[in-house]
Amino acid sequence: MKYGFMFGAGAEMGYGLPSGGRFALDIFRHDSSKSKQEFKNMRESVDSTTNYANQWLPNDFRSKNISSFGRSVFQNIITDTIGNNRTQIIKKINQFDEIAKSEEEKLNREKNVNITQIIESLLDRELDNIHLGQNIAFIPELKEGNGLFNNTYFSALLLIYKKKEILSFESRTELGKILLSIIQFQIGALGEALSHKINDSVFSKKDDEIDIFDDIGEIIQLNYSASGLSGMEYLLDKPKFAGADNESIILQFAHNILESIYASVLDYKSLIDANWHYLYSPASDWAKFCKICIFLLNVRDYISGAAKGIDFSLCRGYYQMLREALDAENFEVSAIATTNYNHFIVDLLKENVVFLNGSTELWYDPYLNRIGEKDSLSTNENHILVPLIFTQSGTKPITSIEMSSEYVDTYRAWQESDAIVIVGFGFGQDDEHINGILRTLVDVDDRKLIIVTLSGTPKEIAQKLKVRKKENIQIVIVNQLGVTSDKKPWTEVLTEQGHS
Repeated sequence: MKYGFMFGAGAEMGYGLPSGGRFALDIFRHDSSKSKQEFKNMRESVDSTTNYANQWLPNDFRSKNISSFGRSVFQNIITDTIGNNRTQIIKKINQFDEIAKSEEEKLNREKNVNITQIIESLLDRELDNIHLGQNIAFIPELKEGNGLFNNTYFSALLLIYKKKEILSFESRTELGKILLSIIQFQIGALGEALSHKINDSVFSKKDDEIDIFDDIGEIIQLNYSASGLSGMEYLLDKPKFAGADNESIILQFAHNILESIYASVLDYKSLIDANWHYLYSPASDWAKFCKICIFLLNVRDYISGAAKGIDFSLCRGYYQMLREALDAENFEVSAIATTNYNHFIVDLLKENVVFLNGSTELWYDPYLNRIGEKDSLSTNENHILVPLIFTQSGTKPITSIEMSSEYVDTYRAWQESDAIVIVGFGFGQDDEHINGILRTLVDVDDRKLIIVTLSGTPKEIAQKLKVRKKENIQIVIVNQLGVTSDKKPWTEVLTEQGHS
């Protein structure tokens, strides 16, 4: 059997790397001073006698101030997060107990503490006998969020806050900030859902022929600064609760839950969408050009630093498992692609890998719309370059001949495969440039997709991918270690299919 492979973010979680919203939180916490200096060094090396310097860059570009994204962008992120993910936020917060149990298990492993016992000792009550749903409720218009107060862990944390004698003043203040952030985030999502409903149509009945009704704009707008921003700012300040006493453990527990909620829903891609185009207008938008350049440099620095901290001898992830199967010559490979940015996939697989969304080792020259390794893009003019990442948001790099060729070559190779194996990929809205290729392979080329995932059904994947031939989709359910319920590595399932 000949397989094509594609790896998404889920394939690297086993290496201890964050994904999604937690990835975004860590990026915004990351010190940008090193990236600012890197940008300054590139600016200083530009040959000021060239057309590039005189027509592309602003006058006196070497002496102009530079700046990076500050906290002012956080409100835009919260606005987009609540606007785009309001239903998901409400559902997530209403499932508070599920998040709390997961975080309790993590703290138990890390610090050998029993959160339930600590809560019960502080309140002198059994945890499963604590509910505040009869005492606290939102107004009827926001009743969808009332599930929060029926959660035992949230109710218990509220009671710990209520009883002033349990915690010190400082600890009680910290716990109050966390609980308020959760409630505000829930109200923000509920308010956004309500305002959408009203703004979509303020009339229960109307005469469509009276066109002045069509000119009624948005009536209600949400105060985003009070509906989620404070929670994000609190998390970005990264408070420390290092003590082993009960108060510190409760605060760490509550903080971890807040971070988990934000990490599961945070939408940061709008920041890229809103600023990527400034890469092409440094002469007229120098400050914004600097900000997006430094942000991309800082993301690369964070990703590269996180990868350097991995001890691959202590973790056996999807990449090593595939390498072992290839060494055993269990099947052939047509082409391997990834939507991740880390380059260690190449080191572990020892195969050619196509980086569909860019990588830490690929760079982009906005002036020439060229892509390549840094040395290959070097010119006598010394252009300012940026790391090639987030190309699913900044679509223009995909039109470069280098990237276009990679996409076409990968598609052609996958056409010649018996099946394409997808590991840890979510088929999201921002992935349509890849979804379209897979859709063509399934519906037009009649190729099989084998989805290696923690959960899901062929029908669910077919709906997300918008394909007609769901019979061409096969699911392989694995655990966090990439092993099936009958203890088989995911690669062994592929091997068995190849021999059948």
